[in-house]
Formats: sequence, structure tokens, C-alpha cells
Amino acid sequence: MKSEPLVSVITPTYNRAHTLGKAIASVLAQTYTNWELIVVDDGSTDNTKELIGSLEDERIHYEHTDNGGPSRARNYGIKHAKGEWVMYLDSDDELLPKCIETMLEWAAKNPQAVFAIPRSSRTLELYENGRLVQTVDDSGDTPPEFTIRDIFDRNAGFSPNGFMHLRRLYDEGIEWDEDLALMEDWEMMLSIGEKYPNGFMYVPIVLQKYTQRFGSDNLVSKTQYGEWADAFEYIYTKHKNDRALEHQTWYPKKVVKWRKRQEEFEQGKRPAYLYHYFSEK
Repeated sequence: MKSEPLVSVITPTYNRAHTLGKAIASVLAQTYTNWELIVVDDGSTDNTKELIGSLEDERIHYEHTDNGGPSRARNYGIKHAKGEWVMYLDSDDELLPKCIETMLEWAAKNPQAVFAIPRSSRTLELYENGRLVQTVDDSGDTPPEFTIRDIFDRNAGFSPNGFMHLRRLYDEGIEWDEDLALMEDWEMMLSIGEKYPNGFMYVPIVLQKYTQRFGSDNLVSKTQYGEWADAFEYIYTKHKNDRALEHQTWYPKKVVKWRKRQEEFEQGKRPAYLYHYFSEK
């Protein structure tokens, strides 16, 4: 690699000291060393601050803000980022050792790239009363090929982990939507893709480990069907006049689908979201 640009890894966290250490360890294990890790403590009441204070690495920075959700925390982190590239890592997930190195190698070969995501492994875990009762390998949700059209049409799953974009996009007014609690990573990519339709890069190499822990403190496991419908409606309303959605096929059928499931749940015909999700896998 001819140059070694600084990469700012941003990790929003809220009362996740019990998983945060593993996430940080995955950054410390990176083969690429010119990074800074900005841990944005989103108003935690656990020992998150003490955990960060015990780490003796000047590349790790602790920022505290009042609780406002992960999108607000990510935006707060970008404000403090000094890197040419920004990368994201949730506080209960991991980057594989060659994640940053590989993403930058691909970016160097694709100078048009302004944002990128890697392929991932994906594990679903179901907890009951603090005990792991079911595990599902859902890695097939992230395919070997992925295009900007797949993002626009939401044809496959992805997560914020390993998601990378140029820091300058924030200065151009592109930021995480702080009013959105679900699929905010998708909405962010729609915003970037609208402005830079030729700027997307997919790295078809598994470079991060994404785990969804249902029945724990995971945000998704507490979600109701109707909230997914609300999120799809919100995102469509925000972007319906964008070129990115000119040929979309997911609206309104995804809104109708989740509204129907909410009705069935309220009628006792469908289990709570987290159990339904596992029953379909």
C-alpha cells in the first residue's frame, strides 16, 4: 500500500461494557495499524468509562454524550474523527484482523469509491432468562455479489460493521438520521448512493462477525412488527423523490407486510417478533 491513510473507527455504545472489550480487542488485533478508535459512550450507567480508561493505547479515544441513540452517537463520533476514512463497529460485534487492511487495499484499486461494505458472517442467537437457547448461522444473508442497486432495492442484508466511507461526506451534509431507530445504516447508504451512485464498493470477503442477540439487550429483539412498517414508511417518504428509488419494488409491499404481521400479533395469531424471526429460519 503506497500510503497509509488514517482510519477512524467509530463505536457507539450504551451499557455494553460486557461486550465492548471484545469489540475493542478486534480493533487492536488489526494488521493495519494506522487507525484511531473513537468510543462514543451514549450515556452509559455501567463501567464503560472505567473499561476504556484501563486501556493503554493512545489510539483509543473516549467521548461521552447524553443518551440519544446510536445514530446520534455515530454523528458525534464523526465530528471528532481525524481520519480520511471512517469505519463503524458496533459494541457487540467484531472486525476480523485484516478488515481495515483489505478494505483500504480495495479502495486503492477503486479510486471512485466513496463508501464500501464488506461481506460478513452473521449469527443469530436467542436468549431466554439470560441463557442461550438457540443459534442460527445466517451468513447467507450477505451474498458474494452486491451492487448499488441491491442497496436501493434492499435485496440483501448488511450491518454497520465494517461499513466505511470518506470522512468528507459528513462535511458535505451527509450524516446518520437521528430520527430513525431501525435500518439507519440502510438509510445512510441511500443518502450516499443518491449523491454518489458510482461511488459504492463491495468487498466480497468476510471481514466482520455480526451477531444479533435476541432476547437480550439487543435493540432489534425488542422491536415490534409495526415499528418495521413505520421505518420502511419513513425511509420511503424521505427518499421517494430520489433517483435511487426510481425503480424500487419494496414499497408499499414491505409496509403492508409488516402492518399485517402487527395485526396478527395483536390478535394472538403470531408470536412476538424475536420468536417469529427464529421460527422462519
